[in-house]
Amino acid sequence: MFHHLSRRSLIALAAVLATLVAPASAQQQPAQSELQSWTIPGWTFTPGITVGPMFDSNVAIASPDVNGNTASDTMLQMEPFGQLEFRSARTTFSSGYRGSLHRYFDLNELNSTDHRGFANWRERLNRRVILFATEDYQQVATTDLLQLNDLPFQRLGTRHNAIVGGVEARLSKSMDLDARYENSWVKFEHVDPTDPRTGGIVQGIRSDLTHRFGERLEFGGTYDLRFSNMNQGLRQQTFHEAGALVRYRVGERTTIEGAGGVSHLKDQSVDLSQTGSFVRASLVHRLERATIGGEYSRGYKPSFGFGGASQSDDVSGYVHMPLARSRAYIQEAASWHRGRPFDPLEQERRSSWINSTVGYALQRWLRLEGYWAFSRQDTRLVNGIVDRHMIGAQIVISEPVRIR
Repeated sequence: MFHHLSRRSLIALAAVLATLVAPASAQQQPAQSELQSWTIPGWTFTPGITVGPMFDSNVAIASPDVNGNTASDTMLQMEPFGQLEFRSARTTFSSGYRGSLHRYFDLNELNSTDHRGFANWRERLNRRVILFATEDYQQVATTDLLQLNDLPFQRLGTRHNAIVGGVEARLSKSMDLDARYENSWVKFEHVDPTDPRTGGIVQGIRSDLTHRFGERLEFGGTYDLRFSNMNQGLRQQTFHEAGALVRYRVGERTTIEGAGGVSHLKDQSVDLSQTGSFVRASLVHRLERATIGGEYSRGYKPSFGFGGASQSDDVSGYVHMPLARSRAYIQEAASWHRGRPFDPLEQERRSSWINSTVGYALQRWLRLEGYWAFSRQDTRLVNGIVDRHMIGAQIVISEPVRIR
């Protein structure tokens, strides 16, 4: 049962949460399961903590030595977290913070603290218009924890923030519009001041206009315009995508979406102009106790690794089991990325991520979890492969609090 708080307690609680989120937070451990989301009206706050040992097979995030070995160590990981939610007939809001403290048993100089903070808001203005906004901030000690285009795997402190805001509108009985603005930036915490990488910012707009043909089929067009400014303005690019979009609901539980068309890249810094095609496809299937999905995309993307642009292929899949529906649960996610730079001096990078969590709820407030996180990057050069396994077990303690 939920506990009830007085107004004075609510004010104190809000102050504590603001203190947590204000420093802007960051990346959650890759294989962590999400907090349980509650659908009851009103305010809900869920504090908690996660504690457990973890084995890190490549603490330096480096290629193997001449004997094929990498430096490894075991650490103690502790993650305090909190999530605040509000639900009403028109409004859905959630915001949270998760810190991750890593304390190695032998290599104490690699001790670090990661942070993650997020916020989601969705407002139904009327029967035809919905406004939405999201923000996700991450601060991590190693770049392999961020799935960003062509970012080299290194033990390098990195901050990343992504903001999305837009509108979903039903223009007529059969016409729908989805328009959004996206802003993403990256900053590196360099030890070497001569390192040319300083991060950058990518921002743009995307709009989808579709016509519904019955209850299952939607067809229309999509347009995406992005501006990239990297390395303190030394690399600037413009990206255009325009094409057709189709959505089809195979049944009540399965949805297929695909888009394709023309993509154009203009790199003002090196006088590069490139035209090609883009493709996007996704599949979502909802089971009684789980959701399964997959995505594929191919097109031109800006690179946070070297500041230029590349032709990128991305494949991802996931299995998500809500915690409220079963004592035992799994969370699986896998991604693969290939970036082929247009700059002949840069290397092609192939990166993979696998995150797996298996858990069991002993009580509503107490869970046991085992997890495995794997990351791999191949630059197609001699000794250009970086592998990392993170394996651990943990206790998760959390209890939702209903706020009056």
